[in-house]
Amino acid sequence: MLLCNRRWIEIVLRQGSRFPEEPMFSTTHFTRTIMRSTCVVLWSLGASSALTHCLGQSAPPRYKVLDLGPSLVRTLVDTPGLNARGDVALWRSTNGNDIQAFLLQTTHAVEIPGLRDFPLVFPADISNDETVVGLVQASGDMRFTRAFRWKPGQHPEILPPLNGKASDATANNAAGEIVGEAQVSGGAYHAVLWHNRTPVDLGVLAAGDYSKARDINNRSTVVGEANTTPNGKLHAFVWEKASSKMRQLPDPPGSTFCSAQAINDSGEVIGSCDLAHGIAHGVLWRDEKVVDLGSVGEDADDSVSTALDINIHTQIVGSSEIADGKQRAFLWEHGTLQNLNEMIPPHSGWLLLVASRINDAGEILGRGYYRDGIHSFLLLPQVSSAALRATSLAPKE
Repeated sequence: MLLCNRRWIEIVLRQGSRFPEEPMFSTTHFTRTIMRSTCVVLWSLGASSALTHCLGQSAPPRYKVLDLGPSLVRTLVDTPGLNARGDVALWRSTNGNDIQAFLLQTTHAVEIPGLRDFPLVFPADISNDETVVGLVQASGDMRFTRAFRWKPGQHPEILPPLNGKASDATANNAAGEIVGEAQVSGGAYHAVLWHNRTPVDLGVLAAGDYSKARDINNRSTVVGEANTTPNGKLHAFVWEKASSKMRQLPDPPGSTFCSAQAINDSGEVIGSCDLAHGIAHGVLWRDEKVVDLGSVGEDADDSVSTALDINIHTQIVGSSEIADGKQRAFLWEHGTLQNLNEMIPPHSGWLLLVASRINDAGEILGRGYYRDGIHSFLLLPQVSSAALRATSLAPKE
């Protein structure tokens, strides 16, 4: 089904545009999510704010913004898919209430069909061969979900479960391996790896009873979160194919909670941990050391941030508080965390809230406030990372 041309949805910059209202993500406790130990993302209307106040910038815009249409927000850590070719797999609201899933390509969009018993489709990842994975859901009940995979021209295929019924696919790699979580006997959920449609239980940490795989790289290394005691707090894990064992990644000093969200092909892992002062920050695990990515808030020690994706160039994207729970999308590179709103054209009409995916070309997928509600966006780099590095290393006159 042909729906749109990416060129048609390119944003026309509007001089003097203002936000009529600014949405705010609020955080509330919810099992197995990220911000401030856990967080369900809801958006509510906050105070009116001028665009120029939000997007003060003096450097030339680094990114062009493409509008991918209205987006329904589930949780912050739900991350629609983006592959190396710039193809996007996402869901969106078509008339304010109905949810439809699409594969957006350079020239057109293809609807991802639902199934009779599971009509709602929520893509989570897309490989370079356009294999989409995620979950399908029964109408009106989030408890009844199944992991699926799909390719253009086919119907979604439900992946085999473990010993229970419910499942959820979160990521796939070039070899066709898929990871996520699946219910086991007794009702608990374990991290799972599907290889040639065969589900493999990746186990748990220590005496824990819960684990979930969040990502897999092209070396078949899996990362995610797991508890170490029944109903206990979560810790980040890595599972390596060579050993077929799950091990815990180091916690920062004073931390009681961590979750790993993504891994690149160099083995660098990103996610979130609560720190000694009790605030969750995005972190990078590299060479078994933990790097605090900070936040974009004026008081970094009191501002929550979470990292959601990383590419081969160690560019990291996510979301960070600035004040009163208001969120801003960020990019972290070369040791610096930057507000992405300061890197797009001024007066564009956008307020970027969450950056959820970044590919090796530096394209960024996320959600933000545009016109009258939450829309998905794709940021296209206008200056290459190599050029930026050359500029940053050039002698100062």
